[in-house]
Amino acid sequence: MKNLKLFITILIILLINITLTGFLLVSVKRPLIYYEYLFLPVVLILAAKHLYRTIILIGLTLLDIIYNVSHVYFFDLFNYVEKLPSLLITKFSILFWVGIVFALSLFILLCHFLIILFEKKLAQFKTNMLIPNILLSCFLFLVVYGIDFLNGDTLMSKKPYGYGQLNIGKSIIKDVYDDFGVFKKGRKKVHELADFKNINSDSSLAYKYFYNSTENNEVVVMIESWGLMENETLRSLQLLPFTQLDTSKYSVRFEKSYFGGGTTPAESRELLNKEGEGYYAVINHNSCDIKSLIQRKNELHYYTSAVQSFSTSYSLGQKFREILGFKNIKGYTYFHDTLKLPQNFNNHYEAVDDEDVFSYIFQNQSKNFKSFTYCLTINTHLPFVLSKEQKVETGFQQIRSTYGSLFPSEETMQRYYRMNQELKYLAALISKNDFDKVLIIGDHAPPFVFNSERDFFSSEYVPALIIEKKKIQHPSKPL
Repeated sequence: MKNLKLFITILIILLINITLTGFLLVSVKRPLIYYEYLFLPVVLILAAKHLYRTIILIGLTLLDIIYNVSHVYFFDLFNYVEKLPSLLITKFSILFWVGIVFALSLFILLCHFLIILFEKKLAQFKTNMLIPNILLSCFLFLVVYGIDFLNGDTLMSKKPYGYGQLNIGKSIIKDVYDDFGVFKKGRKKVHELADFKNINSDSSLAYKYFYNSTENNEVVVMIESWGLMENETLRSLQLLPFTQLDTSKYSVRFEKSYFGGGTTPAESRELLNKEGEGYYAVINHNSCDIKSLIQRKNELHYYTSAVQSFSTSYSLGQKFREILGFKNIKGYTYFHDTLKLPQNFNNHYEAVDDEDVFSYIFQNQSKNFKSFTYCLTINTHLPFVLSKEQKVETGFQQIRSTYGSLFPSEETMQRYYRMNQELKYLAALISKNDFDKVLIIGDHAPPFVFNSERDFFSSEYVPALIIEKKKIQHPSKPL
């Protein structure tokens, strides 16, 4: 009977861990149980004091939450924690922060209650329960580890995925250690990082099409969370404005590229042709010891610009762009405060409409004889919602009525419509302006939480469009 009570106590403590799995609907490879959690009762017995026990439980659970949220957004744990302070300069509503404070308070009280429950159960035993707890924890560990060994990869063995999703446990210590290894790459110099290898083992698309190009007016637009949709009907509809461009004037090619990580690795991919942590390598060393795409363009006497609809303070974007050598850097302060452009409300970022920045590019940068412009968008960043005005637009209602059943959620449908708006606007600008070469590419697939939403997009590729103005062939004069 006493052992049954202890077992029930262990199950209560593990309840938080199991609840965090989201019933296995969450997209990250989150196990039911971390191996270390099976030894949590032993640790709580050794801690002895209530305060220490509560801090341990709170700390482990917060680590669990932050680790998994960071991977939902394609970050490693440590770079994500460094980025968290940026939330303080976003435009979340007061209700959001009240909700955060309330949830955190409720969480702390729950941990406090669970520890009290654990201590009451522990006090009912007259003998030292450390050895029985160790034996029970070891037994449960061997059961979980044995199942995992048969079904996929474990802490000590790694097998090809397939049955790997059936694993019910893994080591959080090993996961955190692996994340630290990724984080440390950002402490290396840029030249020490591996070059980005694309689908045909060549470079990133920006390097491929622009590094040695000498066209007069060139633009790279990186679209936030533009993922490669698996549904060909919806993909074709999205690209329709570009297929309708004047074929006598432009050539249009649809391509795709590997992606890995979030937006900063994507910027490393396209501007440095480096894997992953090149962005942070530039910032941490306050220099770029390779010839980046921007340094190359500066050598070729281009006027290089970096523009974005949101603040350049995010992820130290201003510093990154300055080190790379952009001659002109514009962000939210310029577009909203100086040009008085209206604010966008599709997500929590302070930003203007991406379309207004697109207009700025095509109206102003071509004034220079040779210009290269890099644009990073933000309006389609998650969490995302259409404005009330956008939801009643005819275009959105047509998508809902015609294609609504093809989407796994309302949010994916809303984002699809907003993405279509941006791409259609870009196509119209290209057709009306005299630009030589434009690359439009996604940074990463949208980091939706649930598997049904993530499976809507490729887990390997992002889409890209390369639009080039055709050369006018002048007929040769007769001799």
